[in-house]
Amino acid sequence: MRAVIAFALALVLALPLEALGRGLLDRRRMLTAEEHTAWRAVGRVNIALFDERGMCTGTLIAEDIVLTAAHCVISSRTGEIFAPGNIHFVAGWRQGQSVGHSKAASITIHPRYRHQGDDPLEQIGTDLALIRLRQAIPPQAAPAFRVAPTPGGDASLTLISYRRDRAHALTRQEGCEVRGAEGSVLALGCDVTFGASGSPVFAEIDGERRLVAVISAMSRTRGQNIAWAVRVDEAIAELLFGLELKAVR
Repeated sequence: MRAVIAFALALVLALPLEALGRGLLDRRRMLTAEEHTAWRAVGRVNIALFDERGMCTGTLIAEDIVLTAAHCVISSRTGEIFAPGNIHFVAGWRQGQSVGHSKAASITIHPRYRHQGDDPLEQIGTDLALIRLRQAIPPQAAPAFRVAPTPGGDASLTLISYRRDRAHALTRQEGCEVRGAEGSVLALGCDVTFGASGSPVFAEIDGERRLVAVISAMSRTRGQNIAWAVRVDEAIAELLFGLELKAVR
């Protein structure tokens, strides 16, 4: 299984971004204003520099902490982490309105993540970052989601994301089945495209929506669309430890 995933990931990472977006089947549905309410802790991670701009998806896991993909906060041009002041989180963004906004105060990426590293499995499996916000977004505005292990069996997973062609409202996809797993890397049967990096994958656990994975990459394997995600339960402890070290300093 490791060899299969590693080979597929190698193909994904070797393709130009435009090639990854072609031919994706749009099987997801944009949320209405009423449906948005339940997911308002999911927001856009916006990068704004003079010569570089971008967007990803991120999720509040505490009032002032956003979980997203590591590659979202790293410049593809320089390979360096963006300055916190150039990263904005907009919670519950929909058609020009939001429930909260803050610039980043600090960025913590997974300690083993290597941008454009040689091991595709390691790169995907550590593609996580925490954004500490300058201003907390209170729970009454956007209640944060809790993290949980990915459930086994035939659990139905839900992907919530912004995407480049639907950049101003959340899109929801149900029934993202796990098609393969190796360590912290999951291969999911979801359709993703640009902007979905950092998007949360949820499972219903004990009647509560819990965040179990984060989208890292996309590919088309054997005629089917695959979303590559990293399980957050195994990596979150290392991330939080790094965040605490920064706070102490």
